Amino acid sequence: MAVTRFIVFEPPESDGAKDAVFVRDAFSFWALLFTFLWLFRYRLWLAGIAALAVFFAITLLGEQGFDLTAAVLQFLLGLLIALEGPSLRAARYRRKGWREVAAFQAADLTEAELTYYGGGGQPVDATATQPALTAAPWTAERRKPAPARTGGFFGMMGTR
Repeated sequence: MAVTRFIVFEPPESDGAKDAVFVRDAFSFWALLFTFLWLFRYRLWLAGIAALAVFFAITLLGEQGFDLTAAVLQFLLGLLIALEGPSLRAARYRRKGWREVAAFQAADLTEAELTYYGGGGQPVDATATQPALTAAPWTAERRKPAPARTGGFFGMMGTR
């Protein structure tokens, strides 16, 4: 059973988790097959229009005698949208001011909803808090390591 990463977004004016949107951050088979229609389905209008324009340009390239090149380019564009389409959806929600409240692994949407809502609006794994550090590790003063006493050529350089 393969698990997938889900990102949960809540609207900016929402108090609870009832309006949460789950974005599956994984390869989308339907975006590969129906590239610009998939973008339109998720209201990514500009990306959908751009993909449609690129598809028309590639089709015109194919009519000029570059059939194999056009087919490969159309497949690669579909593959790009299939891989990065969920990221475009997440970016759309962030632009609109939605809060990214959780990200976790789940097998499917039902399990993701159970994980999120079962934890009182927080994923069950994220309820345990880690102890806070007294100081950031990069601000601690570094100690210079003691020279190695191996007796090799480079070890003897400092003894002259």
